[in-house]
Amino acid sequence: MSDEGVKTGLLGKIGSGAARRDEYSTAARLGGWQAFKAMWSGHFTKVLLASLLALIFSVPAIAWVIISGTLAGNIGTGVPFNIFDGIGYASPDAMGEYGLTVAVGLGNLLYYQAAVLRFSVLIAGIAIAGVGIGGLAYVARLYMYGEQVRVVRDFFRGVAANWASGLTGGALTGACVFLVMLTHYSFTLNGWGLAGRIFAMIGTIVLLVLVSIYSFYLVAITSSYKTSYPRAVRDAFLLTFVNFPKNMLAALLASLFVGAMFLLELLMGGSQMGALPWALMFFLGFYAVTGIFVSCAQSAFAAYINEGLVERETKLKNEQFYAAKREQRKQQKAAAMTNGEKAPAKKQPARYVNPKKKKKANDKSPAEMTPAPAAPKGGYTAQDLAKMDEDRRKIAEKAAEESDKTVSGLEDESVYEDDGE
Repeated sequence: MSDEGVKTGLLGKIGSGAARRDEYSTAARLGGWQAFKAMWSGHFTKVLLASLLALIFSVPAIAWVIISGTLAGNIGTGVPFNIFDGIGYASPDAMGEYGLTVAVGLGNLLYYQAAVLRFSVLIAGIAIAGVGIGGLAYVARLYMYGEQVRVVRDFFRGVAANWASGLTGGALTGACVFLVMLTHYSFTLNGWGLAGRIFAMIGTIVLLVLVSIYSFYLVAITSSYKTSYPRAVRDAFLLTFVNFPKNMLAALLASLFVGAMFLLELLMGGSQMGALPWALMFFLGFYAVTGIFVSCAQSAFAAYINEGLVERETKLKNEQFYAAKREQRKQQKAAAMTNGEKAPAKKQPARYVNPKKKKKANDKSPAEMTPAPAAPKGGYTAQDLAKMDEDRRKIAEKAAEESDKTVSGLEDESVYEDDGE
């Protein structure tokens, strides 16, 4: 057997402990656009319902963003000035006592502390939202392969299958959001240069993108396969990098969609339609971004997991079949001995006879192998000798004709000697 295409090392371990969750775990690979289109075809109202269920899990994060934003926006009105409250800007008294430079520094420190509080609490909210995204990913995968979905039932099946990976991915994504904002406020607090701020922000945003891809792989793996949590964490990490070009394309498409929503927010934020971008983001955006990454993940699964999964299943079925046959023989033997009957004879495999050895044993021609008849009393007559010479000549000619026919060992059925049954 050729080893061409066989994955070794870390790549060979991807999906090593995975088992089929349902019949669609090893479904035929679909093209990216075809898969994404299948997620929407004829399911628009059901998609809205699934997005609403995911939105419910996002309520803690949304509520905290609104509350913290309201507090920060009402500094000096709803929230009193105080340089020690962690959310206010520097008070006029502080400016008069310490000077403008010190007051600005104290104000930056307070905003830094407020940002730390705001975005550290947001990590927990995003982690809970990740559980809802896990349920949404489960529904999107079923729609991708044309399965009839009962939205509420299957959404919560996805939640049950993905809660651990959803919490992990959400917490990691929230931590990266915290790191991005902490970097921004740190440069403001310390007055570091603009060039350093740009490079630091680019680095943290790239990390956020990679962790977001990783988080979607986590919920996609546990939506498709039954596997242990440590193996899901490992496989998601490997697939984030081995499928890197397609992952970055998926991230670009998702960022364009999210960017369009924020652009609409900037254009409509001050109008009566200001809530429209947020409605589109919550009821269509969550599902669209999830669908992009789920379709990308399925192509990676087809390349790195499904082949090994089918091979393991085939091997397991063979082992189960032969184990059942052995158990059946034992039961038949026990039943026969109980009834006083003779146990059925065990079939022996056909014994193989090496054609070369067989040929060596038959090196002699048929004429040489034919035993000479016993001489009659009084010796052979001239007629007897002539008849014997004629028989030998005919046997020699027949042997010469048969020697011209080349028969391989596999075609020569005589190399197998059957021992009974």
